[in-house]
Amino acid sequence: MSTRADLVQAVNEARATLEAAENALYSFETLAENNVFSSLEEAEGKLEDELHERAFEDCQGAYNRGDDQYTQEFMVDGVKYLAVYDVEYNRHDKTYYYIDGHKFSIKKVDAEPSA
Repeated sequence: MSTRADLVQAVNEARATLEAAENALYSFETLAENNVFSSLEEAEGKLEDELHERAFEDCQGAYNRGDDQYTQEFMVDGVKYLAVYDVEYNRHDKTYYYIDGHKFSIKKVDAEPSA
């Protein structure tokens, strides 16, 4: 029979395993090579929505304010780009933040110089 301490330890280990798996999945999904689009227009349409959703999720709940900037690397025709979503927040009741404005841009990522 398990003790309370055994169960607490098992729960803590499961949480740590879940967190590690979620971090690995996030890292995989955000690699430029796993975000390939056929055109810049297609990338812009999808990534602006995705970055907005990240910012929105991060500011849900009392006293939660998202980051000032969200980025995502992606590829079009073998060229690496960076989508940048700059966020302006406001709040009501001095407690709850919301997105009050944003600026979205895309820039080409310079190739790293070879050694």
